Amino acid sequence: MRKLAAAAVCVLALGAAGAALAQNQPGWRYAYTDGVATATQSDDRGRVTATFTCRPPTGDIVITDHTLGPRARRVTTASVTLGNLTINVPASVEGRGRNARVVINLPQRPPILAGVQERDVVTVVVNNQTHTYQAGSALRLKEVAYGCWGS
Repeated sequence: MRKLAAAAVCVLALGAAGAALAQNQPGWRYAYTDGVATATQSDDRGRVTATFTCRPPTGDIVITDHTLGPRARRVTTASVTLGNLTINVPASVEGRGRNARVVINLPQRPPILAGVQERDVVTVVVNNQTHTYQAGSALRLKEVAYGCWGS
């Protein structure tokens, strides 16, 4: 009986460790909740590093970058590159210190989405600081846009 209880404790501990690892895997998650299409990128510690959101009916896409915020004081524009196309768009900083984040507003139905290829990634440059998002970022941005616009 004790061996069975010990085995059960081991299985539960391994399951909990596996669940913790699964939560901390880097990558993208997509959700459409309460009318908002959102793709969220997390790092290997489970921290959110970026989000792409779009809310109907305006269809404006917002890129929120949590890694550039502390280094992006007084930012007014950002350069967003998708594949080999680049646009300059308005940007601002919200929050303070370690909680600062850069908010980038893409125009409604940005033309750069038309040329998205499977291997393209999104890159943002703010105040000469570059953040290249993880693989699949261009497809996630397109997925968010079409999830929003198709509503």
